[in-house]
This record gives sequence, C-alpha cells and structure tokens, in this order.
Amino acid sequence: MVNHRFSYLRVAALMMLLATVIAGCSTCPVGQEIVIPSSDGTDPSLVMDFHLPNGSIVTVTPGSTTSTVDVPGGGKVTVIVNAKDGEGVQDAQIWAAGITWTTDPNTGITTRSGPGLLGAPTASNPDSRSPGEKGCTERVVSQNLEVHSTPRGGASYEVSARGLNFGGRDVRTPLVRLQAQ
Repeated sequence: MVNHRFSYLRVAALMMLLATVIAGCSTCPVGQEIVIPSSDGTDPSLVMDFHLPNGSIVTVTPGSTTSTVDVPGGGKVTVIVNAKDGEGVQDAQIWAAGITWTTDPNTGITTRSGPGLLGAPTASNPDSRSPGEKGCTERVVSQNLEVHSTPRGGASYEVSARGLNFGGRDVRTPLVRLQAQ
C-alpha cells in the first residue's frame, strides 16, 4: 500500500529545496552577480523606456535628442530604467516632476503647478553594499505615471533617469517632457 500523503509531502519538500537552491545561486534578479571592486573608472550604461498605452515604446539614452514623448489620448505610461555596469551598479533612478494645470470655465484663466525641484528620485533601486561584497551588474526600476489633457486641465511630467556605479560614476538621460496628445 502506497502512502500518497507521504509521497506528496516528499515531492513538495524536494521542490522547495530545489527552489531554494536555484534562488540561492544569485541575489541578482537581472544581470550577473559580481564582487564589488574597490574602484571603477568606467561609466555605467543607462536606458530609459517609456511604455505607452498604445503598446509603443520610446527609448531614451544619455545621448538622445528626444525632448518630448507624446502619449496619444493620454493614459498610464510605465517608465522602466535599466542601468548596467560590468563592475556593479549601485542604483537606477527615475526622477519624475509632475506638472498639472486647470482652466476655470468661468474666466478661462489657466493655473499651472510644477514642475517642482526634486530633492530625491521618485523611484529608485539602490544597493547599499560595499567593495568586497557581492553586487549586481544590472539594476532596474520602474514607475507608472498617469498623463491626461482635457479642455479643463491635465497632467504631464518632466522625466529623467540616473544610473550610478560603485566607483561614484554618474550617468543621466536628458530631461524628457511626457505629455498627453
């Protein structure tokens, strides 16, 4: 007679052990695990993607000339930033300053607010480890931003990305206006 309960428990325990072993191989969800060096004189690479509601993607890099990303009809835009460095990435950041406006239907006067000065990123994926410890060659961060525009008001953003490595090298994308069209 086979004890099915024992067999299921054994299979479940083996699967949990296997998942733990696989997950324990690396602490990096993307990229490779490395030992953080004591110095790094190279710049990290940086890519910022705007995933628009219509399915299109606009990519911005530090050398891009893109200054405006139009969002047809408005909607939720997912911003994804990926920083890479073979000697380790300390942080990937999104800086998104909101801009809102409203128009008074009685007077026709439009009031605008923003963009404000940001003292910190609005989304970040930092690594607090130090040289000699294990780090990752890539870090990814994302943020959803809602843009819209009507005759009575709307919301847009000025967005940029920043990538930092453990050697103190800092790379940024140009500032991009994200607006409903």
